Amino acid sequence: MSTRTMHRRLPATLFVALLALILTACAGSAASPSLSPVSPSPSSAAAPSGEPGRAMEVGALLGAAAAANDGKLVRVTGNFLADEQTAQLCSLLMESYPPQCGNGIRLTGEVPAAALAALETTREPGIKKMWWGYVTVTGTFRASSDDGKPVIEIAEFILVEG
Repeated sequence: MSTRTMHRRLPATLFVALLALILTACAGSAASPSLSPVSPSPSSAAAPSGEPGRAMEVGALLGAAAAANDGKLVRVTGNFLADEQTAQLCSLLMESYPPQCGNGIRLTGEVPAAALAALETTREPGIKKMWWGYVTVTGTFRASSDDGKPVIEIAEFILVEG
C-alpha cells in the first residue's frame, strides 16, 4: 500500500473509531425498569383521565412537550428496546448487535408476552437476551421520575407493522 493511499484512509479510519467510541459511551448510560408486571407506585396509582391524542415521536415528547405532558396520558411511537430486566422507548435505535438505545424513555409496567414474541430478539448463546422493534406505547408520562429521568407507565403496547 502506498503512502498516498494510507493518508486517504486515515481520516475515515479515525472517524469510524471515534464514532464507535461515542456510541459505546452513550450505550452505557441507558437505564430502565422491569419488563415483568409492576405494582403501581403511589404516584401512578391514579391514572389520568382523557384521551392521549395522536401518537407523537419520542424526541418530540422529550423536547418542549415534556413539561406540558407531565402526569398526562400520552401515546408515543418509537423504537422499543428491552432486556430481561429493563425496557426503553428510544428515539434512535443504534444498529449494533444487540442494538442500543439513543435518547430513550424508561418504560414501567407489563409488556404483553404476545408482543414480546413478535419482536426481533437475540438468539445466539453468550449474547445478552434482548428484544427490539418499532412500537406505539400509551401510558402515563412522568417528565422526571424518582431518578430524575422520564418514564412512561405502560397502559397499552402495540407493535407497529412496517
